[in-house]
Amino acid sequence: MVRVKRLPVLVVVFWAAASVASAERAYPRASTDFDAEFARAADLLEEGKRDEAERVLENLLRNADQPAWNARAAMLLGVADARRDDWRGAALALEAASAGPIGLEAYRNLRRAEALELSGRQAEALEPARVAFEAEGRFAYRIRAATLFARLCEQQGKPEEAARVLALAAEAASTPDESAEVAIDRIRLAVARGDALAARAAARDLLLRAPTHDALSATPAFARRAAAEAEKTLSPADRGRRGRALVSAGDPRRGVALLSKDRSDDWPEGERGANLLALARGQLAMKKTKAAEETASRVADDGTLSAYEARLFRCDLVVARLSAGRNSNGTPHDADARLEPVTRALESLTSPEVPASVRRGARERLLRFAADREDFDSALALAREMSVENPDGLEGFEPLWRLSWQRYRDGDYAVARERFDALQGVYRAVSISRRLDYWQARCLEHEGRNLEAEAVFAELAAAEPPDLYARFASAHVTRPARRDQTELSDPSTATAAFARVDELLRLRMFEEAAAEARILLPSRGRDLRIAQADFALGRFMTAASSIKRAMPEIGTAEESRVPDAWRRLYYPIEEGGFLPERAREFSLDAAVLRGLVRQESVFDAKARSRAGAMGLMQLMPATAQSLSRSVLRTRYRRAFLYDPGVNARLGAAYLRELIDRFDNSTLLALAAYNGGPTRIARLVRDNPGLPEDELFESIPLYETRDYVRRVMLYAESYRELYP
Repeated sequence: MVRVKRLPVLVVVFWAAASVASAERAYPRASTDFDAEFARAADLLEEGKRDEAERVLENLLRNADQPAWNARAAMLLGVADARRDDWRGAALALEAASAGPIGLEAYRNLRRAEALELSGRQAEALEPARVAFEAEGRFAYRIRAATLFARLCEQQGKPEEAARVLALAAEAASTPDESAEVAIDRIRLAVARGDALAARAAARDLLLRAPTHDALSATPAFARRAAAEAEKTLSPADRGRRGRALVSAGDPRRGVALLSKDRSDDWPEGERGANLLALARGQLAMKKTKAAEETASRVADDGTLSAYEARLFRCDLVVARLSAGRNSNGTPHDADARLEPVTRALESLTSPEVPASVRRGARERLLRFAADREDFDSALALAREMSVENPDGLEGFEPLWRLSWQRYRDGDYAVARERFDALQGVYRAVSISRRLDYWQARCLEHEGRNLEAEAVFAELAAAEPPDLYARFASAHVTRPARRDQTELSDPSTATAAFARVDELLRLRMFEEAAAEARILLPSRGRDLRIAQADFALGRFMTAASSIKRAMPEIGTAEESRVPDAWRRLYYPIEEGGFLPERAREFSLDAAVLRGLVRQESVFDAKARSRAGAMGLMQLMPATAQSLSRSVLRTRYRRAFLYDPGVNARLGAAYLRELIDRFDNSTLLALAAYNGGPTRIARLVRDNPGLPEDELFESIPLYETRDYVRRVMLYAESYRELYP
């Protein structure tokens, strides 16, 4: 079975030379040579060459002669032993040196306690577990230390101490998963002790702080039973909070059931509006529209956030009801007249005293109404107002684009160009700006202003990597403009705030590094470190999100400004190079194939969409089934979709089929891959002879156009990064 690459070491550890931290306590900064030698030892350990790694470390320690390097060597060897289940060796290595000089003493004690427990030395594990749990300052693994310490206390015949530790851990838990872990342990311990009161208190915590976990199959039966009993004893206030949390977490059925048990007067006064709004949203999710409208109308107009959100919610319900009765041409009966009360209600929600989120939502809806009336100027004014509060936002662009594009399709190039230019002043995103530039140039071309148009085309064509508009523009110029781009400064500079995370990354303790980074204050350096850790763990989607936050230029035509080492965190590849093989088999561009996989699944072989598409290339079972016999020469099995190699082969065959169907147009084939071949075939049939760029922009689904733009840019990045 072909696997997806999880840990490309050269990419993950490049930080060692570029962003090495001083420890949280002061210690001499190591030289780059020591960093490189240490990284080599870590590589050797991952390759199973323990003796060679130890020789490298011994040589490093002779030359470095610093407590920090002694600590790193001990931690590296201990963690390596633990990874191969040599618990005695791990315990011994972790006893060799304090990790205080590198700020990881809490982690050393936790790892040592775990190794001692697993090697059968539970009594000895008790003290390092206690020290880890009681460590001062920030410690992302405190809950793990608490559950270990409590378990050891219980094994040593100290259930009261175990219960005390878990109670403290419950207060420290900061996520639903942590709360659930501690609550389940508390329930188990309380049941074992016959303490019904403690079991109920822990089950209540599970219900309120981890609202969906009581329904998970992974939750032990005893905990689910305790939660079911505890739910019967919840107060109206707690029922309201839990019901609200369940609706928010996507479980409207249970949320509505709880919120419907009590009268609103039984809830705390300050929570009534939020509970009623949650109930209305849950009812709407269950398609009980009339009940949702009635419930929302009961939210008091008291100036709270819930009150304003309820007003916006009621507007949406009215619009949905009006839209249900449309004329044959798709417009509502007496659209303007019937929407007038809604319009006035929305306008009242744009005043300064209204919370910003509601104000923005009201303007978005008003903008759509204006666009439906083809009132470009009013819609643009609303977009400008939104951009003042959120300069980087994209809200409202698509309706405004459609109004501008229609003028272009009607041949009114001067007005279309003016509109494209007006949108340039509102939306700052690189991809949108380049799109508008291109179509302004096309308008200039149609107006006979060829020199002006060619200058814009030349600038667009010079993009590195070339995006779709660079490709379109290159057809209009003989020579792209010269483009000098300044490389972005590296924001990963080591500071005391990142010291612990950097040390954990250096030690290849990626889970711990990711957890520590996530509890830091938001910053570019934090996001870069999360990206490194998640990438190394094979969590490519979250790594890509983090690197995009840190480096917004990634995924755009400005991407060449970003150092390649960081770009690779956004562009994972498959292990073993099987995608180029599939590309050769079906006469495809390997870079396009990789770009498609990057867009579809971010190389997650187990990915599954809401629509039911599965695997690396997000194939629908019906598509895979139809291809199995002709491509694989065997009967279809559902397991094929989760085998990366088989999935890629079927997906490549399907892409080849689409390219052949659309006259060798990769662009249209990609559009069909996302939006369905029938829709794209209809578009081609209804627009004979339309140039490729205009045909592309005429695709009715924004999501499909955005999909194609991304895949084509990703393909160029893969071509450049992995030649």
